[in-house]
Amino acid sequence: MNLRLLTIIFLIALFIECAAIAFGIQSIQLIAKPSLVLILLAYFWTNSRNLASTKYLVAAALFFSWLGDVFLLVEKQNPRFFIFGLLAFLVAHLFYIAYFGRITRANSVKRHLKPVPFAIIAVYVITLFALLSPKLGNLQIPVAIYTLALSTMLLASIHAFDFAKHDFAKLCVAGTALFVASDSMLAINRFYQTFAFAGVLIMLTYGIAQLCITVGALKNLEFLEAKD
Repeated sequence: MNLRLLTIIFLIALFIECAAIAFGIQSIQLIAKPSLVLILLAYFWTNSRNLASTKYLVAAALFFSWLGDVFLLVEKQNPRFFIFGLLAFLVAHLFYIAYFGRITRANSVKRHLKPVPFAIIAVYVITLFALLSPKLGNLQIPVAIYTLALSTMLLASIHAFDFAKHDFAKLCVAGTALFVASDSMLAINRFYQTFAFAGVLIMLTYGIAQLCITVGALKNLEFLEAKD
């Protein structure tokens, strides 16, 4: 499967999922939502077979993302599935963090903190958590841990590339930023205040986030393979 075909197939599946959310068609969501990350995982795995072992970190992140999707899809049947979904996505973020951490050295990027992105992300995360905290009840600690992992993933992606040399950097950072946006909207809609078209916006940003990270990560691994 080439990139153009992947993009077409994925965007069709994402459109179907968003339409199913908008019209409340649960039966279609049961098929469309889990298919999104599976499409990306199949594409990534097929095209990364001859690449370095770092690929397993991305594959694991996609797998746990898929698991999180499944748990959140059926959470109405049992409230505990929301916690399971949160845990699955937490593990996915940890694998993405490990991936970005490993490729930082491979991309010949110096390990030093970029104060401006760090400050912006810190202010955003603290503000968001302060807004949500009174509504979280006994979920304060789990959500705090999850938020820390999510923001660390974004920060790790920013520090993993030389933006002047790596054209795939924008894809990965756009993906992690959209992931933060998607999860922020989910948290606001769930714990603070519902808003119109929340489900569609959450899914749209999440789907594009995973697409960008997957394609960017694959391009990065191909770049490193060609360099060696």
